[in-house]
Amino acid sequence: MEKADFVLKGSAIFTGAGDKPISGCVLIKGNRILKIVPLDRMTGYIDEKTTVINCGDHLIMPGFNDSHMHISLGSVQNDPDFCIQMMNCKSEEECVQMVKSFADSHPDNPWIYGTGWYAEVWDNPHTPSKESLDALNLDRPVCLNSFDLHSVWCNSIALDKIGIKKDTPNPQGGIYGHDEQGELNGILYEPPATKAMMDEVLNVPTLKQSLLKCLKHFRELGITSVADVYPSGLTNDNIPEIFDELEQSGELTTRITSFPSLTDIAGAKELKRKYHTNKHRVAGLKQVLDGVVEAHTAFLSKEYDNDPGKFGDTSLTQDELNKYVLAAQKEGFPVKIHTIGDQASTMALNAYEYAKSKIGKLTLHNSLEHIDMIRQDDIDRLKSLNVMCAVQPQHCIGDYMSGGYLPCIGKERLSHTWPYREILDAGGHLAFGSDFPAVYSVNPIWTIYAAVTRCEPNEGKPDGGYFPEHAITLTEALQAHTKWSAYAESFENELGTLEPGKLADVIVLDRNLFDIDPQEIRFAKVNLTFSDGKLVYKRGK
Repeated sequence: MEKADFVLKGSAIFTGAGDKPISGCVLIKGNRILKIVPLDRMTGYIDEKTTVINCGDHLIMPGFNDSHMHISLGSVQNDPDFCIQMMNCKSEEECVQMVKSFADSHPDNPWIYGTGWYAEVWDNPHTPSKESLDALNLDRPVCLNSFDLHSVWCNSIALDKIGIKKDTPNPQGGIYGHDEQGELNGILYEPPATKAMMDEVLNVPTLKQSLLKCLKHFRELGITSVADVYPSGLTNDNIPEIFDELEQSGELTTRITSFPSLTDIAGAKELKRKYHTNKHRVAGLKQVLDGVVEAHTAFLSKEYDNDPGKFGDTSLTQDELNKYVLAAQKEGFPVKIHTIGDQASTMALNAYEYAKSKIGKLTLHNSLEHIDMIRQDDIDRLKSLNVMCAVQPQHCIGDYMSGGYLPCIGKERLSHTWPYREILDAGGHLAFGSDFPAVYSVNPIWTIYAAVTRCEPNEGKPDGGYFPEHAITLTEALQAHTKWSAYAESFENELGTLEPGKLADVIVLDRNLFDIDPQEIRFAKVNLTFSDGKLVYKRGK
C-alpha cells in the first residue's frame, strides 16, 4: 500500500465535488492527492516519514483559484517604493499631499506613480484635475491610476512628455478629458487613451522582487492558482521569462495560467509552445471590449441617465470581434471577453454564437468577464453557448457602496446588476476572481463573503446586503473560487476539487465556514497552505 507524505485529518473536508463537508483524511503523496479515506482507514497509509496533521473541525478545501487578475501589475502597485496607494484617500487634496510626500522621499524615481484614487467615494465627489498636481511645482511627471485602472490623472508635465495636446484626437475606445474651456483637464479615460503614458511608466526593472513579495502574500491568503489576463499592465517584455525563472527556482508557489491578447493569436501560440507546464501555462485569450460605468465607457443598450445620448463605446466592432473569436476557436483557444455594459455582453455572446454557426458546438471554456450588467435574455443564452461568467463579487459590493452607479444608470437598472443568482438558476456557471489590483482586497475570503451576504467585508454593511435576491449559497461561492475557476482555465482535470490524482493544492482555514453565521465568514483566516504537495505556509510561522 502506498504511503502518504501528508495526512490531513478532520471532520470538515470540502472536496468541491460535493455540496457539504465530509469527515475523513486527505492523503497527499508527492504533488498529488493520493486518496480521501475515512478516519478508520488512515493508519494503512502512514509510515515513519508521514506527517499527520489533525485539523479538527477546521475546513479543509482546495486552494483558492483567482479567475481574473493582473499579477505583474498588482505586484508592482503594492511595492511601496514604486507606487503610492490612494485607495483610502477621501479627497483630491489628500491624494495631492501623498504625491508630494512620495516625491520628496523618492527623489530618484523618474515618474511619480500612484493608484487607487476613487473620486466617487471622496467626501466631496468630483473629477480631479491637473491643476492641483501642477500646483506642487514638481520637476517630474505624475501619473495616477484610478482604482479600476480605467482612468489616469496626470500633471501637465506628463501630458507634455507623451505629446498629448488639447487638439489631439481621441483614440478609438479612449478619451482625452477636457474642461469647459476646451483645455486638457489631466484625465485620460480607458486603455487606448492611457496606453502611451502607461507604457513608459510601467516598465519595471525590479518586477521579480515585487512578484516574490506578492507570492508570499498569496500563500498567506491560500491563493494557489490564478488566471493572469491581458493586459499585463506592464511593458516589461520579459514577464513570461520571469515566471519561468521563478518556476525553475522553486519559488513559484502560485500557479499562473496566462490569457494573452485576443488580437495576437500568433504571439499566443508561440507563448503556449514555450510555456505549458502545470505551474506556468497559456490557456486562452482575453479581450477588453468596453470600459466602466463610472467613466461612461461601458457599452449600454440604454443611454446613461446622467449623460443623455451617450451609450459608451467598444474597442472592436461586432464584425471584428466575430472574426477574432472564430479564429481563436479554430486554434483551440478559449476566449475571455471583458463586458461590463449589457450591450457589450450581447456583442460578446453574438460573437460566440457566430463562431458556433461556423464550427458547430462550442466545446472550449469561453467566458464573459465582469458582467456588471447583462439582460435576462442574454443570461438565457449562456448555457446553450457553453459560456461561463468570471465575476468579482468585491467589485459588485464596492460599486454599490460608492454610489457611483446610481446616477449613471438609475435605481431600476442598478437593481438588476451583478445577477449571480439568476445566472446560476439559468444553468450558467460562475468563476470567482478579484481583478487584482483593481480591488479593495485580493483576499478570497472577502470575495466569498461578499457573494453570500451581498455586504461589504470591512464593516459588514449594509444590514441585509445590497439586493440580497442576487446572493448565492456558500457551497456555490466556494465552488466558484475553486472548481469553476479551474474550469475557466481549462484546468479542471488537474485542479479545483480534492479528488485522487489531482494536484495537491490544499488549504486549511481556521474554522468551518459551514458552521458559522454567514456574517462571520469575513473573519476567517488561512491556517495552512499546500502548493504542489508542499507545505508553503503555516499561520504564525
